[in-house]
Amino acid sequence: MGVLLHRGVFVIDLQDISLENLRLYSVLFRNQYIEVSDLAPTSLYIWRHSFRARIALDPDYAVLVCQYRGSTYSLAPLFSQRIDPTALIQKISAFFHRNHQPVIFRGIPVGLLPYFPKDKYRIIPDRQIWDYLYLTKDLIELHGRKYQQKRNHINRFRQTYPFSYHSLTPEDAQGCLEVFEHWAADKGGGPEIEEERRALIEALENFTLLPLKGGVIKIDGRIQAFAIGTQLNRDTALVHFEKANPAFHGIYAAINQLFVANEWSNTRYINREDDMGLPGLRQAKERYHPFRMIEKYTVVEASYDGN
Repeated sequence: MGVLLHRGVFVIDLQDISLENLRLYSVLFRNQYIEVSDLAPTSLYIWRHSFRARIALDPDYAVLVCQYRGSTYSLAPLFSQRIDPTALIQKISAFFHRNHQPVIFRGIPVGLLPYFPKDKYRIIPDRQIWDYLYLTKDLIELHGRKYQQKRNHINRFRQTYPFSYHSLTPEDAQGCLEVFEHWAADKGGGPEIEEERRALIEALENFTLLPLKGGVIKIDGRIQAFAIGTQLNRDTALVHFEKANPAFHGIYAAINQLFVANEWSNTRYINREDDMGLPGLRQAKERYHPFRMIEKYTVVEASYDGN
């Protein structure tokens, strides 16, 4: 698996993402400080069907190619210090050329941009997929005037509802799916909802096989909110899902704080992924006052004409 030499030409040998090759990928992933949520092993696995993600893997690098809504593109490649990143990017570009496809890289972090010469590639900021990074301490303590409204929501929730919080277990899967379906009922369907539903089912069905942690809020014995995440790097947790029944005022603020406080208090940062360009989601994430944004870019080869 990886890049093979066939008749003197390097061929990227893409494979479906599986739990087996995910373990090999995770070793390479852990040896680097990765900030972007797209490259998290758990993200790749639970979203693999929606994004038709495939992987070419070697002990020193990983190439990830996705096919999503008619577009084929590469995510940011991973590589060890023994690999020349410029040469690897050239091999990925050649892969697209051989398949008569435009060369597209998506989710490229700032640190990789120098390997894409501006005379060969167009570099396009992609704001809708920038990740929101927060200080863990801020999300737990909610200190200061800027978090006054969040504290008010949580206080009202605590005073109004007889709730309990506990770490998510596989036995909670059905209750979490019911919360998701209640949330989805007001969204009018659409491919994004089905894609997230499938990813959530993958996460719940493989909860003990993937390095996931979760939390649930129960009210009168029924799950009314849940959150699921993973360790992204040595000091950052990544939140994949956060859903709640909005009939309970303040429950979103409560699950946000309780999940971080109970499962991720040993981290420095919380990555809450992107806002997908949705105004409501952007506003909700901005109200938690991110420490900074993790910028990501789309990179396309300027000169390739498809011939």
